[in-house]
Amino acid sequence: MTRMRSFFNVLVIFILSFFATAFAQKITPAEGLQAITADSLYTHVAYLASDKLQGRNTPSPGLDTAAAYIARYFQYCGLKPVEKAGGYFQKVPLLKMKLADKTSQKFVLTVNGEAHPFALKKDFVPLHLSANREITAPVVFVGYSITAPEFNYDDYENVDVKGKIVLAFTGEPQEKDSSSVFDGIKRTDHSKLINKVMNALDHGAVGFIYVTNPRHQFHRPPNPWPSLLRRRLKNAVPLTLGEKEENKLIAVQIGRNLAEEIFRPSGRTMKQVYAAINENLQPQSFAIKNVSASISVKLNSEKFWTQNVVGLLEGSGPKLKNEIVVIGGHYDHLGARGDSVIYNGADDNASGTVGVMTLAKAFSQCHKQPARSILFITFAGEEKGLFGSRYYTGTDPLFPLENTIAMINLDMIGRNDTSKVEIYGGDQSPDLKKIFLEVNEEIKLPHRFVESKKLSGGSDHMSFGRKNIPNLFFFTGFHKDYHKPTDTAEKITTEHMAQVIKAAFGVAWQVANMPQRPKFVEQ
Repeated sequence: MTRMRSFFNVLVIFILSFFATAFAQKITPAEGLQAITADSLYTHVAYLASDKLQGRNTPSPGLDTAAAYIARYFQYCGLKPVEKAGGYFQKVPLLKMKLADKTSQKFVLTVNGEAHPFALKKDFVPLHLSANREITAPVVFVGYSITAPEFNYDDYENVDVKGKIVLAFTGEPQEKDSSSVFDGIKRTDHSKLINKVMNALDHGAVGFIYVTNPRHQFHRPPNPWPSLLRRRLKNAVPLTLGEKEENKLIAVQIGRNLAEEIFRPSGRTMKQVYAAINENLQPQSFAIKNVSASISVKLNSEKFWTQNVVGLLEGSGPKLKNEIVVIGGHYDHLGARGDSVIYNGADDNASGTVGVMTLAKAFSQCHKQPARSILFITFAGEEKGLFGSRYYTGTDPLFPLENTIAMINLDMIGRNDTSKVEIYGGDQSPDLKKIFLEVNEEIKLPHRFVESKKLSGGSDHMSFGRKNIPNLFFFTGFHKDYHKPTDTAEKITTEHMAQVIKAAFGVAWQVANMPQRPKFVEQ
């Protein structure tokens, strides 16, 4: 009897395993997979990455041409226009900032209760991405304002900056050390101003003071403002995103004299702190006791427009159709330099854009609609600092974020055919990771999961992650043509790219039909 019971248990386990495997192999609709072909991918990539579109800078006529091309394809696939957007384009405002009245710009440093005013242009200038407001708060030095777990480095690890003004160096640690973990002498995305400011905002800071790091010789802060210059420079002030003021920090850049006055009460100089950070790659962040700053910034703006491209596949579930799965990728790139050098951006990110378009086609070919609704969206301005996705999640979500249950991001999925595809987000979204593994029993995509915190810089899924929305990011990795004019269409490996899109389709289909929402695990 015992032997019979053991045999029966083994038989049950075998049968269950067999049907589980069979189920895993049939969970992705075959008609959707068959719509994803390597031949069709190349045609779209070649057009989006052609010289005609002049590198798809944000904003530019080439980007507008790409947007119209994508919108027509969404319509061809049967996607509906989005009512709140008024069609297939979500308008995204871009601002060219100008200094308002000079008397509106103020910086007063208070040390041990004694106030010291400083001068505009000589000692400080507002940054173009600053909020318009006046604040008074204690000052905390935060090194380079970098959180980089992939390099075991975090300027915010042992300091509380909530409600404080942070002071940060330009650049990144060991930037002239060829052996530095920060990619040697090549700058990583951590060195970008927008990423430093966003990191400060994520940690609860209310203000941002930027100072040139002591490796460089400087006295006054760099000044891009035409109204403060004798000779006005064209396009010296970059565009910034027209977002809600509460999504911004008041931000200024200061000169050496003001920086030294801020450091003086600590008993440490800028050079000493800079050397300590770079010697052992150890953060040296600290609150500067008895030092606070009162900062006022007033900027005017001239508004320009670009657009995200959106299309909706309405779900079939009576209740679940009110929940949204977002499938996205950015369609902009770096534009052109003069008339002869074009940054075509075939992999970055014509490939991901075509991935989104192809997924729209795959869903349109399915015999039945998914239970949940799917928003297909290609973002503008990712290369400028996640403009399109930041605007969507932070200022104008077309559907309530509380009803947005997952986001799948495709960025640079067209190269490195001999390498495993990197998938980010599985640590924050274990349910999505599990779904991918089930789907991949059929697709068999070589892959490796990478912790989200190990992604230097970022892509548009991070705007959704900041809102605690589960996400997966498919990425075939960097290559020698990254952000160079040589990133061209003929180098795309469409067979490999098709496999990535099939895997993304399987995940999206399952998420759109699963009875429960995937969970987000905050790191």
